[in-house]
Amino acid sequence: MGAASAGMIAGCSPQPQSETPGARDAGAMAATGAADATGNQGKTMGEVLGAGWLGEEPTIAEDEIASVSDADIVVCGAGHAGTAVARRASELGKKVIVVEMQPEDTFSALGNDIGHLNSSWQLDRVGIPEYSVVDFMNEYQMYAAGRTQPTLLSQFANRSGEALDWFIDGYTEQEKDELIPLNWPVVDGYNYKKNGFTSYVGTCQFGGSVGMTDAVKRSQDKAREAGAEFVFGQAAVRLVHNEDGTEVTGVIAKDSTSGEYHQYNGGAVVLACGDIGSNSAMYNAICRENYELGEYADCAAMSGRDGSGIAMAMRIGAKVEIATGGDMGSHAFIPLSPMEGVECLWLNKYGERYCNEAFGGPLLSGCAGAREPGDRAYLIWGGDWKEVFLNQLAGHLAPKEWDDEAIANVQATMEAAVGSGAEGDDTSGKFLYCADTLEELCDFMGMEEGVKANALAAVEKWNAARKAGSDTEFGRDPETMWPIEEGPFYGYPCGKRVGGGSLVATSGLLVTGRQQVQGQGFEPIKGLFACGNNSGGRFPMGYNGIMNGVSIGMCLCLGYTLGE
Repeated sequence: MGAASAGMIAGCSPQPQSETPGARDAGAMAATGAADATGNQGKTMGEVLGAGWLGEEPTIAEDEIASVSDADIVVCGAGHAGTAVARRASELGKKVIVVEMQPEDTFSALGNDIGHLNSSWQLDRVGIPEYSVVDFMNEYQMYAAGRTQPTLLSQFANRSGEALDWFIDGYTEQEKDELIPLNWPVVDGYNYKKNGFTSYVGTCQFGGSVGMTDAVKRSQDKAREAGAEFVFGQAAVRLVHNEDGTEVTGVIAKDSTSGEYHQYNGGAVVLACGDIGSNSAMYNAICRENYELGEYADCAAMSGRDGSGIAMAMRIGAKVEIATGGDMGSHAFIPLSPMEGVECLWLNKYGERYCNEAFGGPLLSGCAGAREPGDRAYLIWGGDWKEVFLNQLAGHLAPKEWDDEAIANVQATMEAAVGSGAEGDDTSGKFLYCADTLEELCDFMGMEEGVKANALAAVEKWNAARKAGSDTEFGRDPETMWPIEEGPFYGYPCGKRVGGGSLVATSGLLVTGRQQVQGQGFEPIKGLFACGNNSGGRFPMGYNGIMNGVSIGMCLCLGYTLGE
């Protein structure tokens, strides 16, 4: 018998009984670095994920409550989602009370764009081709790695156009004409299918005489006309619920001026309180990918919302969505050139191509760059910049306008860079370089010799893949690999930023297809619903930017359907 075989048999022999199992386990853990059991099994997500920052429910005595009101539905938040819920439910005969923390005289709504599919405004007024809702749902789930709540996605795909038409019902013909269809018109021969994804042009931008805040206020007025009551200047601070947190029957709000508490009872409580943007501890915990990509720099968003709606639910046992979490972009590295997030040739700090730059929009293709070494990247394109600019996949951070004015602005930027040499030109606010040869361009961008050699080789392989009709290196559709063969050649060296937060955080509570908040055992908490940025299930892997304005579009559409 060989020594190895003898050792194996010895290892299977009974061990001496003098050593207890616990002692053996402890010794093994010490030797391997394995940790003790956490003891978290059976705890709520608030107890585990929220440890150290979630806190307890505030204690509010019954005699501290100044008033009690009853309704069929109580909505916390009068933004895009909350207003849509209130208006639609009121139109269908329900008694609705809306509690909003902002003062009425300074109320504002975020954003300008409402992404949607197949509204009559798009199809009949603008002339945009009808989109396939089947393709949209499958592409959306690809962006989300299959984690989007399927029923919510179906509602958006099939009814977001209906919701947009409902939202602008009553606008004058002039006001409807002033609504801007983004990325429209498209260039002749524009291919809506790129690299397996659809380009969803025609997002509705409120850029005319009716801005987004005015538009939401108009919808609030329609809700009032249907019977809804709006209470401004009060912030929801605690849910009214049974002992084990499995049923919610109301909410307690605090008046920001008087400090008084007011209780609102209802058969349904809808949390539509906004995102977690100003609550860094919550943001860091829920959006782990963003936090870790930023190497633990605190996450913060421009929205200023504090996550209170999500916190109230977590304190009674609700779950947040189970995914990486995310926001509008800090999970990806999007090289924003003077032409915005164009998917041309992207090179890392070493001058090497590192991904399929056209795998979906910049918020999907940019995930690879977020993990590349260093804080610098390079973009290169050839003399046919107009072909590159006008044939991008529409979406968040890609070019938004392709009209004559936008083309003229980009042309002025390109022309200003010609002859600028190693100094470059910052007409656009970003230093763009231009050269007659690729070698010169690399020098102007400050590449060292090794980086320059890699960059030139990457361009050569790019052109060869285009001619061969197959990008076997990263799988890009060769139709979108515009040639880099004739000058002038353009280059943009850009700094890299990932993590740390963005415009708005888009992760929220785990919900069912009926937007019911889920608790222990994944069971719905009776009477508790979430919508807008309080709701998960929409952007589980971070904002996807599949179209401009898809976040507000989701708020509007899913508020509309939840109201029903």
